[in-house]
Amino acid sequence: MGTVTRLPSRLERGPHLTGEAICTGCKHEWTAVAEVGTLQLECPSCGTMKGLFKHACEPVTAWTCNCGCFVFMISPQGVICYSCGVYQLGYEEFFV
Repeated sequence: MGTVTRLPSRLERGPHLTGEAICTGCKHEWTAVAEVGTLQLECPSCGTMKGLFKHACEPVTAWTCNCGCFVFMISPQGVICYSCGVYQLGYEEFFV
Protein backbone atom coordinates (compact mmCIF):
# COMPACT_ATOMS: atom_id res chain seq x y z
CA MET A 1 0.00 0.00 0.00
CA GLY A 2 1.32 3.48 -0.89
CA THR A 3 2.03 6.33 1.46
CA VAL A 4 -0.43 9.24 1.52
CA THR A 5 1.25 12.64 1.47
CA ARG A 6 -0.63 15.76 2.48
CA LEU A 7 -0.10 18.61 0.01
CA PRO A 8 -0.51 22.24 1.14
CA SER A 9 -3.88 23.79 0.41
CA ARG A 10 -4.32 26.70 -1.98
CA LEU A 11 -4.57 29.10 0.97
CA GLU A 12 -1.37 27.74 2.51
CA ARG A 13 0.50 28.13 -0.80
CA GLY A 14 -0.57 31.77 -1.15
CA PRO A 15 -1.57 33.76 -4.24
CA HIS A 16 0.23 33.18 -7.54
CA LEU A 17 0.54 34.89 -10.91
CA THR A 18 0.66 33.22 -14.31
CA GLY A 19 1.45 34.65 -17.71
CA GLU A 20 3.86 35.03 -20.58
CA ALA A 21 7.50 35.37 -19.50
CA ILE A 22 10.71 36.25 -21.34
CA CYS A 23 14.38 35.87 -20.46
CA THR A 24 16.29 39.13 -20.84
CA GLY A 25 19.45 37.07 -21.32
CA CYS A 26 18.66 34.50 -24.03
CA LYS A 27 15.22 35.85 -25.14
CA HIS A 28 13.51 32.48 -24.48
CA GLU A 29 9.73 32.82 -23.97
CA TRP A 30 7.50 30.55 -21.85
CA THR A 31 4.41 30.53 -19.63
CA ALA A 32 5.44 31.08 -16.02
CA VAL A 33 3.76 30.63 -12.63
CA ALA A 34 5.19 32.43 -9.60
CA GLU A 35 4.17 33.65 -6.17
CA VAL A 36 2.91 37.22 -5.99
CA GLY A 37 5.87 39.51 -5.30
CA THR A 38 8.42 37.43 -7.26
CA LEU A 39 10.82 39.80 -9.00
CA GLN A 40 12.92 37.42 -11.12
CA LEU A 41 12.10 34.12 -12.78
CA GLU A 42 14.53 31.31 -13.55
CA CYS A 43 14.76 30.80 -17.30
CA PRO A 44 14.08 27.13 -18.17
CA SER A 45 16.33 27.45 -21.23
CA CYS A 46 19.56 29.05 -19.95
CA GLY A 47 19.06 28.65 -16.18
CA THR A 48 19.77 32.30 -15.30
CA MET A 49 17.58 34.44 -13.05
CA LYS A 50 16.86 36.94 -15.86
CA GLY A 51 13.25 35.94 -16.52
CA LEU A 52 10.45 38.50 -16.21
CA PHE A 53 6.72 38.53 -16.82
CA LYS A 54 6.19 40.19 -20.22
CA HIS A 55 2.98 42.07 -19.43
CA ALA A 56 3.11 42.59 -15.69
CA CYS A 57 2.79 46.36 -15.87
CA GLU A 58 3.46 47.79 -19.28
CA PRO A 59 2.94 51.47 -20.18
CA VAL A 60 1.51 52.56 -23.52
CA THR A 61 4.90 53.98 -24.53
CA ALA A 62 7.90 52.00 -23.30
CA TRP A 63 11.60 52.80 -23.49
CA THR A 64 13.56 49.89 -24.98
CA CYS A 65 17.27 49.35 -25.51
CA ASN A 66 18.69 48.60 -28.96
CA CYS A 67 19.10 44.98 -27.81
CA GLY A 68 15.31 44.75 -27.29
CA CYS A 69 15.33 44.69 -23.49
CA PHE A 70 12.85 46.92 -21.66
CA VAL A 71 14.28 46.57 -18.12
CA PHE A 72 16.78 49.13 -16.80
CA MET A 73 18.77 49.77 -13.64
CA ILE A 74 19.47 53.26 -12.34
CA SER A 75 22.93 54.01 -10.97
CA PRO A 76 24.76 57.23 -10.07
CA GLN A 77 26.48 57.00 -13.49
CA GLY A 78 23.22 56.70 -15.46
CA VAL A 79 20.59 54.29 -16.70
CA ILE A 80 21.91 50.81 -17.62
CA CYS A 81 20.23 48.12 -19.71
CA TYR A 82 19.60 45.01 -17.56
CA SER A 83 20.36 42.65 -20.44
CA CYS A 84 23.40 44.05 -22.28
CA GLY A 85 24.78 46.55 -19.72
CA VAL A 86 24.94 49.50 -22.12
CA TYR A 87 24.42 52.95 -20.59
CA GLN A 88 21.42 54.71 -22.12
CA LEU A 89 21.68 58.24 -23.48
CA GLY A 90 18.88 60.78 -23.24
CA TYR A 91 17.58 59.62 -19.86
CA GLU A 92 18.04 63.06 -18.24
CA GLU A 93 14.57 64.19 -19.37
CA PHE A 94 13.00 61.59 -17.05
CA PHE A 95 14.63 63.08 -13.94
CA VAL A 96 13.52 66.73 -14.28
